Amino acid sequence: MPRPDRFRKAVVRLLREEGRPLHYAEVGRRLKEMGLWAGVREPEKIAKIRLAALARWHLSPVVALGKGLYALREAGGTSPEP
Repeated sequence: MPRPDRFRKAVVRLLREEGRPLHYAEVGRRLKEMGLWAGVREPEKIAKIRLAALARWHLSPVVALGKGLYALREAGGTSPEP
């Protein structure tokens, strides 16, 4: 399993490329497809835990929108609309 900083960078890149909020299950599935979590059996579960922790960090580039959706924090420190 990748270190938290590699996870954060991969999630930011994934959300930036997608351009819209993603559900944690989608994030987990895509990280496994990218090969970052090749050995992880339950990527959705791990993504849920790690994204929730990442979104609670006050300097996080990722925010939780509710119902399992996560998006990039907008410039200026404001949260995006769901």
